[in-house]
Amino acid sequence: MTVRTTLGTAVVRALAAGGVDRIFGIPGSHTLGLYRALDTARVEHVTARHEQGAGFMADGATRASGRVAVCSVICGPGVANVATAIGQAHSDAVPMLVLAGDLSRTERGGRGGHAHELRDQDALLRAVTDRVTRASEPEDVLQAVHDALTPRRWGRPGPAVVQVPQDLWDAPVDPPGPGASVAPARRPLPADPGAVDEAVAMLAAAHRPVIVAGGGAAGAAEDLRALAERLDAPVLTTLNGKGTIDARHRLHAGIVTQQYGVSHGAAQALLTGADVVLAVATELGPTDFWASRPRLTGRLIHVDVDPVAIGRHLPADIAVAADVATVLAEMAERLPTAHRSGVERAAACRQRILDEAAPLAAPYAPWIAALRRSMPDDACLAVDSTSANYYGATPLFPVHRPRGWLNPSGLGTLGYAVPAAIGAAVATPGRPTVALVGDGGLMFTLTELLVAAERDIPLVTVVWRNGGFGEIARLLEEQGAGPVGCQQRAPDYPALAAAFGCRYAEPQSPAEFAAAVAGGLDASGPTLVVVP
Repeated sequence: MTVRTTLGTAVVRALAAGGVDRIFGIPGSHTLGLYRALDTARVEHVTARHEQGAGFMADGATRASGRVAVCSVICGPGVANVATAIGQAHSDAVPMLVLAGDLSRTERGGRGGHAHELRDQDALLRAVTDRVTRASEPEDVLQAVHDALTPRRWGRPGPAVVQVPQDLWDAPVDPPGPGASVAPARRPLPADPGAVDEAVAMLAAAHRPVIVAGGGAAGAAEDLRALAERLDAPVLTTLNGKGTIDARHRLHAGIVTQQYGVSHGAAQALLTGADVVLAVATELGPTDFWASRPRLTGRLIHVDVDPVAIGRHLPADIAVAADVATVLAEMAERLPTAHRSGVERAAACRQRILDEAAPLAAPYAPWIAALRRSMPDDACLAVDSTSANYYGATPLFPVHRPRGWLNPSGLGTLGYAVPAAIGAAVATPGRPTVALVGDGGLMFTLTELLVAAERDIPLVTVVWRNGGFGEIARLLEEQGAGPVGCQQRAPDYPALAAAFGCRYAEPQSPAEFAAAVAGGLDASGPTLVVVP
C-alpha cells in the first residue's frame, strides 16, 4: 500500500530528483511546511539576508552552472522583495524557479487584512515574469515544479514562479514514483529541414559572413566555435554572450554591445559590411547594442529556440526556430571549410573596439587588466550596474569560458553582483569568483556578504569607489546640472569588512590590486577590496 506524504516533502523530493541540491531563501510562517521537509532532506538551504538577495543568488547560480536554481520566499513582503530579481532574470532569460508562499485557499482574494497579504500578488508576479502558477491543488505545484526543472523544447527561457497556499504544504499527496520527478531531457525542438538547408546554402555562398552570439548560446559554445572555424567567420557577442567564444580565439571580434550611452562604429561596421549575418540565441534587441541597431546590407539568418524572438527587432531572411546546439552542430557538419579573411576581419574589429573605448576606459584600464591577470581562465566575474563595468569591464575584461560573465543587462538593477557571485560560487564549488560593484550599488545588497562569511566562500568583492552614483552624476553634469542625490557618505570600509567577517585590502596601485585579488581567491572566506 502506498503511504501518502505531504506536499512539502513531495516537492523537496521532486527538486532533489530534478538535480536541485540547494534552495536559496528566507523561511517564514507561510512556508513552514516546505522547511519542515527540508529539515530531513538532502537539499540544503542557503539563508539569504534579504529576499532580493536570495533571488539574485538563484539567478547567479543558474547562469554560472547552466542548471535551474531555486529560491523560496513568503507571500506579501517576500514576494515584493524578490520581484526585482525575478524581473532581472526574466529580462535576461534566466530559467530559475521561485517557490512563493501564498495565503491559505480560504483567505485568498478576500482582501481581509491577513498577515503578509498583498492587494493582488498574482498581478504583481505577472508584471515581472510570464510563467506564474497560482496553485490550488497539490498536483498543480508538482506539475509546475516539474515543468520549471525541465529544459524547454521551445520558447524563451525565463523564471517560473509557483504560488503555494499556506495550507497546501501539509496536504496529503501520493509520493512521486521512482524517477517520476526527474526532469527528463526533452528532445530538442526539430528545425524546419528546409530552413536549415537554405541557411547552409546561404552560408556556403557567403564571402564575408559574421556571427553574433547571445547569452543563450552558452550551452552551445563548442558547436559555435566549430561552425565559426568552418566558416572562417568573425564572432561578435552580445554583453550576455561574453565567453561563448574564448576572447583569445582568433575569430573573436569583440562585443557588439558598446559602452553605455556612447555610440561606436567598429562592431556596427563589421555587421554592415557582412553579406550574411548569422544571429544565434540573441533577440538583437536594444540592450544587446546600447546604441542604434545596425543597418544590415546583407542577409540575416536568425537561429533561436524562441520563435517569437526571431525577426522581432531586425527582419530575418531565414528563420530557424530550434535548439541552438543541434542546429549549429548540423551546420558545422555540412559546411566545407573555407577561407573568408575572418581572422583578419576579427582582429581589425577587436582593435578598433578597444581604440574607440579608450577615452572613457582610460581610468579603469590598468585596474581591469590587473583584475584579469589575477583571475584564472575558468573564473567567474559578476558585475553590477556601475561605471566601472560600463566603461571598464564591458569593453576591456576578456572572458575565456562560457558562463564566466554574469551581468544584469536587461533590467539593469543595482545590487546584483554580490549575491549573484555568491550563488555562482555555491553552485560551482571550487570555481574562483569575483564581484565587481560600485560603492552605491554595494549598499543595496551589502548584507549578503555575511552569507559568504558564514559559508567560508573565498569570494572577492571589488568595490569601485566614486562617491555614490557616479554614472548618474556624470549624466546630470552632461545636462548642465549638479550631482543631485548622487553623492553618498562612504562607510568605514575596514570596520565594515571586520564586522562582516571579510578580509580587507585597499590597494594603491594595479599591481597591489592584482595581488589582493589573487590572495583573496586563495583565502578562506570573503575579501573586500576597495579601489582606487
